[in-house]
Amino acid sequence: MNSKKVLVSLFALSLAFVMVACGDSKPKEEAPAAVESSASADPDLAKGEELYLQNCSSCHGEKGAGDGAAAAALNPKPRNYKAPASEWKNGNTAAGVTKTLKEGIKGSPMVAYGHLGDDNIRILAKYVEHLSKN
Repeated sequence: MNSKKVLVSLFALSLAFVMVACGDSKPKEEAPAAVESSASADPDLAKGEELYLQNCSSCHGEKGAGDGAAAAALNPKPRNYKAPASEWKNGNTAAGVTKTLKEGIKGSPMVAYGHLGDDNIRILAKYVEHLSKN
């Protein structure tokens, strides 16, 4: 009986060791690196990413898939930036996104972001256009 307790204890200890040793290995994502490298190459994209994360990601998600934390409670669902341009209310160009940011979209949870100012709206629209194409 005593040897069984020792064996069970050794097995449990070994299992715990293996779990701790393997627990920190996380698979690396390649997609964010591509966005980061593009954003770091262009100051407007870097600033646009910052504005996006502060103002848009809670609904549209970090990568623009329409899967942000608040998305589940919204009707209609937030825009997935990978959707075809024909599905966008004002198109997926920087000009179309600028119009949406300045005016919002009536009958939807998408409000206007005029308080960001023209320069920040231009930069944010450029970043959203970038997300839609990458």
